[in-house]
Amino acid sequence: MPFRKLSETRKRQVRYGALAIAVLLLAAGLILLSHRTARLPTTADASQQAAVRPSPSSTNPATAASPDEPAMVSALKRDEAVDWIAEARRQAAAGNFAEAEASLQKAEAAVPQLPEIEQARSDIARLRTPEGNLATQLVRARLAIEHDDAATADSALAEAARIRPDAPEIAELRTALQAARERSAQREIRIATALARMRDAVARRDFAAADSALNEAERIDLQDPSVRRARGELARARGAQKNSSN
Repeated sequence: MPFRKLSETRKRQVRYGALAIAVLLLAAGLILLSHRTARLPTTADASQQAAVRPSPSSTNPATAASPDEPAMVSALKRDEAVDWIAEARRQAAAGNFAEAEASLQKAEAAVPQLPEIEQARSDIARLRTPEGNLATQLVRARLAIEHDDAATADSALAEAARIRPDAPEIAELRTALQAARERSAQREIRIATALARMRDAVARRDFAAADSALNEAERIDLQDPSVRRARGELARARGAQKNSSN
């Protein structure tokens, strides 16, 4: 039975102590970094701007650079560094630690000694321990289950079991995954039943009943591919009926 990615808000609920919190902080860092890009340049940036800005007496007004140009360059560099830090966090969360370190080095090349770089490096270092990796896999499994992504959940739980087979969270999440599979199967049956009624109604040229059945299927899962296809199918049948009546 296929599983779909839904656009619902993720409900992060991790119960693996301090290490699990560190994993969530790694993801939260991606959000915090995006907000920092809107801030004004730091004091160090301002002093650098003052150092590179020519004095009015020594610069030809016709060729002088805009006074906003140093600040713009500084903001662009900071944005570049923030992007590399975010990429490093994503890579580390996926277990690609060598790539994550390379991204942090690129961030340092853009803006040396940025505090967010060392914070990211510290968070990533926690993930490189077996306990940190276990916490990461448990978070991945939990989020995948919440989004009906059974393949990702299975993969994460298999990796978690390889690290610590007796972790109680693994059994808990396997139970949750099985329950999610059963809910998905029931949802698929309800959708298939509603679409079958829609097609029966179309065959009888009862388009009001067909609309009602399709609306029921859409209330169950508007994003289901079979539901989207059925909407087009019903529109074509209605169009064909209209053309035949003319």
